[in-house]
Amino acid sequence: MQEAFAGSFLPSSSPRSKHEPASRSVLSLTSTGGMLALSLTRPDPSDALRPLSSAVEVKRMFHKWGDHVFGNRFSKKEKRLTAKTSASRIESMFRDYFGDTLLSSSLKPVMVTAFNLVSGQPYLFNSARTGTNIDGDVPMWQAARATTAIPTHFPPFRLVIPPSPFRQAYEVCLVDGSLFAGNPAMMALAEARTLFPGEQDLLLVSLGCGEAAESELRADLQRRRRHIFESSLMAQSACTDYQLRAFLPSQHYIRIQADLLPEFDRIDDGSQEYLMSMDQIGQETILRYAKELDHLVEVLTPGPIQNLELDVACVKSTSINTNTDPGRRVVEQLEGTCRLACRFCWVFA
Repeated sequence: MQEAFAGSFLPSSSPRSKHEPASRSVLSLTSTGGMLALSLTRPDPSDALRPLSSAVEVKRMFHKWGDHVFGNRFSKKEKRLTAKTSASRIESMFRDYFGDTLLSSSLKPVMVTAFNLVSGQPYLFNSARTGTNIDGDVPMWQAARATTAIPTHFPPFRLVIPPSPFRQAYEVCLVDGSLFAGNPAMMALAEARTLFPGEQDLLLVSLGCGEAAESELRADLQRRRRHIFESSLMAQSACTDYQLRAFLPSQHYIRIQADLLPEFDRIDDGSQEYLMSMDQIGQETILRYAKELDHLVEVLTPGPIQNLELDVACVKSTSINTNTDPGRRVVEQLEGTCRLACRFCWVFA
């Protein structure tokens, strides 16, 4: 179980200058969430004020990336033999998408977590502090590779930190930041308080990647160890959620988490069948949290959703026969899905 986003959004209820955006935000991310947010905030080379990809396009890339990196499910022996190959694939994938774009170019303040095995300390890629951070700026692909270096799936990412006037060059050995920040929502709150001191009109949104609760302890020792480790991540996330509910009024904190079945808690299954099942779980989660998402859209996009007609038009251009009752019902369902997708994309795109 790993977290996706923990975003702090600052609505525009307080007066701001005409050059200031309607809402400001900071994203604190771990593992898969880090890869997601970096993909969404990577600027378009032809228009530096717009993202290169929409949320819908990033979702399509996830399907492609999952199959490219993991392919079919492997046995334990095969996993050991293919670990380096998978690492090479994911690194090549990130290089192709992010290119030479630097973390400082991110469209929104982004803080991506990793864990340094050398020092045993957190390592944070923080776009808002690249100018003052002694570690300097890094390409986006390196931050994405480091935060997704999930132990047992990918080898650590080694990064050489260049020298400065006050210290020599040194190397860090980075793995998935969920080892210490499975739920980075508290870090998002701390960063928002730092970037926007005195701001009271704050809305924190915590979006998880789903939890799969098991009904009994596994008998197999190896699987039991994994269960204990994953349970500790779930407990850590629950603890963060408890603290935020105590610190923030209910109208200033939204927590969204999908319920997964035990067989849907794998992160190394890139098959289309598995990904389509996860898509279905995502749609069910959107429906379950429709009220919270509607409120979030009202805060972030007070105007009408402009791209809804385009998505619905795309649905109607398919080969479905709309002259029959079943065909019309299918289109109505797909239009509803498009509206949900638009709502979700406006939240995070």
